[in-house]
Amino acid sequence: MTAEPAVRGNEAPEVPGDRESPRWPGVWRVAIASRAEEVQADAERCLAARPGDPAMIALHASILRQLGVAREYVKERQGWRRWLTGQAIEGAWANLYGATVMLFGMLPERELNPRAPEVLAVGRAYLPADDARIAQLATRLAAGDIAEADRSLLQSVLRAAYATAAIESNRVRSFRNMLLGGVAALTVIVAGLVAVASAWPSAIPMCGNRMLLASLGVSGGQVCPSGDGAPSHGDVPLVALLGMLGAALATAASLSTRSELSTRYSLAVAQNLLKAPAGVATAIAGLLILNSGFVPGFSGLSSQTAILVWAVVFGYAQQLVTRIVDQRANTLLSAASPDLPAGAASRPAR
Repeated sequence: MTAEPAVRGNEAPEVPGDRESPRWPGVWRVAIASRAEEVQADAERCLAARPGDPAMIALHASILRQLGVAREYVKERQGWRRWLTGQAIEGAWANLYGATVMLFGMLPERELNPRAPEVLAVGRAYLPADDARIAQLATRLAAGDIAEADRSLLQSVLRAAYATAAIESNRVRSFRNMLLGGVAALTVIVAGLVAVASAWPSAIPMCGNRMLLASLGVSGGQVCPSGDGAPSHGDVPLVALLGMLGAALATAASLSTRSELSTRYSLAVAQNLLKAPAGVATAIAGLLILNSGFVPGFSGLSSQTAILVWAVVFGYAQQLVTRIVDQRANTLLSAASPDLPAGAASRPAR
């Protein structure tokens, strides 16, 4: 922690090195740094318009302190723990939001009316359409006479909107962490399954039975994914690879219809990672079901080609299982995105 700089008169306290460019990758760092410069410039302009005002000097110092903390988060490197908990990004945005709310306490009265639509847009992006503060602000804005008495209303709407934005972002981050945990757990399970099947081929049989066609001179027997007439060490690993191929095809197809929303966290990587082990699991389980005679009217897999094709099909079919995860992810991302106004038909209920 660095000592807070002293404030003399209307001079702006400076934090040494607080305007250094971000040293670590991350678009959010650029956004925070850019917005912090705008807020600080506005705060200094407002202070210069009312020099010597103790209230303005105190507000200005508080704004700079919060901007300084936000910039410290921007400059720090994120470890795995901070990445999982979101400490750096959430801390940076929280302090930037706090500085923005306090900035509205410094703005001259003549600037409140032009800035009110911005506040209303932010409020509508995150707050329910029937929120009393939104309705009151919309009425005051329609009248076109936003004045000093409305300053606290503007700050209240911003504060509530920013708090809701933080809550929704936390939900997205928590879901991302759960997804990654699910990917790790499912990967360990299918890897263990493949390892066991590789060591003991008969433990998880992937082989089908050839149909007896005596009239054509075709003898019966087993047909396996690797082409052998008996279970081999490569059967399940080959099915696993083809299941991942099917999952990859499903992922490629979903990318053409997926739209990224402007949120602090992305779930696309975690969603796509989940499909690979899920494709392996559905391919192995699907072939076991087909060979078990559980499906009425299905006599089994009679050729190596049929086994391999069905492995790809079942790998692609993991989309039926992971679709539930994708729908939940889309719901959370829509709620955390400011692009859709609250109350719109496409925005899920809170």
